[in-house]
Amino acid sequence: MALSLVKNVTKIVIGGGALYLTYDQGIWGEGSQSTKAFTRISGQLVAKQPPYVKEVPSTEEMAENVRNGWNSGVMKVCSGVSSAPAFVGKYSEKATSSLALFIRQNLHPNVGK
Repeated sequence: MALSLVKNVTKIVIGGGALYLTYDQGIWGEGSQSTKAFTRISGQLVAKQPPYVKEVPSTEEMAENVRNGWNSGVMKVCSGVSSAPAFVGKYSEKATSSLALFIRQNLHPNVGK
């Protein structure tokens, strides 16, 4: 019972502390206060970010890369599908001639002489 009470009180204190901290920073105030708070907090976050974060591409660049990759894949698949009949014809002729040669050499050894 006491452990359950401690857990619940801890949760309430953490939630209340978070609410107080955000209210004190101006997040729950008017629009101008919220804008100032956001600018202040984002400025602190940008200053503390590791150097490699600046090398991460923007979402626009990522979207462009994904779009280009998708389009390239679609074009390759369509190209492969459109050229499939030519490849099938070429390899079926090759298989037919190889099979005919095999039959002539192995089943009818005297035909070629």
